[in-house]
Amino acid sequence: MRVLLVTNDPLSERRSGPAIRCLELARVLANEHEVTVASAQPGNLADPVLSFLYDAGRQAAALRQAAAQADIVVAQGLVLARFPFLRRAKFLVVDLYDPYLFEYLAHPHPRWPEWGYLRQWHLLNRQLLAGDFFLCANERQWDYWLGRLCALGRVLPETYLQDAGCRKLLEVVPFGLSAVPPRHGPAPVLKGIVPGIGREDVVLLWAGGIWQWFDPLTVIRAMSAVSQTNPRVKLVFLGTADPNPNNRPMPMAQEAQEEARRLALLDRAVFFLPGWVPFEQRQDYLLEADLGVSAHPATVETRFAFRTRVLDYLWAGLPMVLTSGDYFSELAERAGLGLSVPPGDVEAWVRAILHLTGNTELRRQIKARLADVASQFTWNQAAQPLLKYCNNPYRAPRMPKTRAAISTLSTPIFEWWMSRKQYFQ
Repeated sequence: MRVLLVTNDPLSERRSGPAIRCLELARVLANEHEVTVASAQPGNLADPVLSFLYDAGRQAAALRQAAAQADIVVAQGLVLARFPFLRRAKFLVVDLYDPYLFEYLAHPHPRWPEWGYLRQWHLLNRQLLAGDFFLCANERQWDYWLGRLCALGRVLPETYLQDAGCRKLLEVVPFGLSAVPPRHGPAPVLKGIVPGIGREDVVLLWAGGIWQWFDPLTVIRAMSAVSQTNPRVKLVFLGTADPNPNNRPMPMAQEAQEEARRLALLDRAVFFLPGWVPFEQRQDYLLEADLGVSAHPATVETRFAFRTRVLDYLWAGLPMVLTSGDYFSELAERAGLGLSVPPGDVEAWVRAILHLTGNTELRRQIKARLADVASQFTWNQAAQPLLKYCNNPYRAPRMPKTRAAISTLSTPIFEWWMSRKQYFQ
């Protein structure tokens, strides 16, 4: 089969979750199919088994031609909104691993929050109506997305007769990790290199972006007490800038730095690395860290999130401290991979950090368990449902009247607003 995967994110040495996922799924599919990866942004990656189409935002004609030649199109995020002609693909796979509608609630458009949400909701409904096969990241998301598909008339008697479990319509394809263990480069990158971080210090790593739906402030406040008890404990934020230049900036990164400065922790106990670490170099930072951390408030986004940064902790064998309430905090508790603490509880974070940083034997035991769990999340395993679909694609049942019914939810003025280019930023 000829398979085309399309992402809005840059495919370059500095790439975030959507681009990483698009590329890694493509590599698995390329073992059995002819695969092209397209990005709306300029890029510079090369791969011996993949073809690339860059800057599709300016070369829509080339993308249109690639889509016409493809047997299967795999789209993620708001790709179908930017390139609506992709909905005419012979077979369309929609990747829903990132429940971005909930992320928008935490980061609404500053001038048009209600309209911005309606736009996201409207475009998401159109994607759910267009797809033949849908992907999500875990079973909790599966329940959510099946409910939405059912509400839009995509779960029909014919669907049930074909597959009573509805797995032919919606399947779990989690974010994955490399089957090759991380290897450190020839030179150190953190300990003894970053001013203020010594070679014998204990490093807590926040290995990802500082988005609005996260809670770095609680961890920073905990570091105020931790550093007084053990000044060798240091907190490092790995990514402070979004690698996608088209995304609206998020003020949480600035708020986090201001909080560290207010508490006199900046560049003493809390460190923010500039920009975004190149993908292939992140393993150096992971291997020099001692603990991985991730924190979030108690929101609906947390309930359905699949934290890709935590997979890096699994990959690198990093014991972790996580806020409770999401998929990975429950996995960490169940498998003994670290500690989880209640949302917003500074004192609980202090206790958890001091307990793990002060107990090298416990960290050694956790590391031994992490390797077994990490083996369950390799990209080759994660992509199997998508590979199975591509080996034998099919059109999903549709209810013709549903499409017309949903379109009535968009009044003429709303359709006019949707066509205004400036609202798409």
